[in-house]
Order: sequence, then structure tokens, then C-alpha cells
Amino acid sequence: KPLLLYIFLSYWHFLNGLFTVEAPQSLYTVEYGNNVTMECTFPVNGKLKLRDLSVSWEKKDEFKKQVYVLLKGEEDFKSQHSDFRGRIKLLKENLNLGQSLLQITDVKLKDAGFYRCLIGYGGADYKTINLKVKAPYRTITQGVVSIGHNEWKLTCQSEGYPQPEVIWQNREYEDLTDQANTSYETGSDQLYRVTSTLTIKSRIDEIFYCIFWNKELQENTSA
Repeated sequence: KPLLLYIFLSYWHFLNGLFTVEAPQSLYTVEYGNNVTMECTFPVNGKLKLRDLSVSWEKKDEFKKQVYVLLKGEEDFKSQHSDFRGRIKLLKENLNLGQSLLQITDVKLKDAGFYRCLIGYGGADYKTINLKVKAPYRTITQGVVSIGHNEWKLTCQSEGYPQPEVIWQNREYEDLTDQANTSYETGSDQLYRVTSTLTIKSRIDEIFYCIFWNKELQENTSA
């Protein structure tokens, strides 16, 4: 068995010496709901013979998910995972240039992960590409309700990913976060829907800030 393994590895190395797939960019970061085009390249050596070309993109989850297959020049969607149905396109006009460009539209949070681009064209090789998806808390909806004499309920709502910390401050930037109540809900899209409420006794001319701090993205949005 060790001898067979050694022979196989030597043969694979020899194949790769003749035919090598490259990934010009190993990491892509895209915002939720936008489109992304990931690329790997391969040697064509003259005019492309489409019938000799096979292209496979797959996502390496707990279970392998087939994203796109071009088999001997023909697209095959039968094995495509349902997560990607209707959102995947290979820019076939670029294949002549030795570029396998995979476009994912309307990117979801569950699209994040590692993708393998495998090319077969005489030889065979693959590269792995990492896709990260972010959903910043860009828009904060504010509410102010009077609940008594000089008593107010201030509310800030937003949605994004991952789960943020909500910080409250007054005009002097004193931290009032301990006095606030923050709740988190998640929907089928995996986004967090965050509602934070601060009840205060104050004059009319006071200023308060709510800040959504996204530690993983190192981003904050305030209102």
C-alpha cells in the first residue's frame, strides 16, 4: 500500500507539472445580497478544444455540494445542489482565455466557505478558494416614545451578521449600555434582527447614541 501511494503521488505530481490550475485570488469577501465572481485559471496552449474540457466547482461543507459542472464541454445541472439552483453562471466566453469564472448572484450567508475549482483538460488539477460573506448593520431604525413625565423609551433596530454588541451613550459619551435591553432574533436567511431599548428620564434637549459594534468585521454604525 505505501508503494502504491508513493507511485500515485509521483504520478499526480508529474501530471501537475504539465497542467496546473491557479487561483489569482484565494479569498473573496462579498456583502450579503450582492454578486461575486470567483476565478481559477488553467493553461489552454492554443485554441481551446471545448469537448476536451471538464470544469467542476464544488463547495466543501460537511457534505460536498456540487455547485457547477461542465463535462466534456456540456453543462450538467442534474447534480447541482439546491442551495445554488438559479444563482450560478459560468462565464463560458472566458474559457478560451484559460479562465474559469464562476458567478454567484444574490449571495447568502450560507454561501460562505471553501470552494474547489477542478479543471480537467489533458491533465487535471484543482485549487481551493475561500468565500466570506458579511452583512454590516448599515441602517438603524430609531424610535422615541414618551411613557410619562420626562420619561422616554428610545429604540434602535437593525439587521446584519454576525451578532453585534449594542452600546448606548449620552451626550457626554457616558456608557448607558447596562440600562438597556437588547434582544436578538434570527430568520431563515440567518441574519440577526436586533432590537435595543433604553428607558431614560431626561429633558427634551438631550442627545443619546446607539452604536452597533460588529466585532468580527471591526465595523460600527451609530444613530
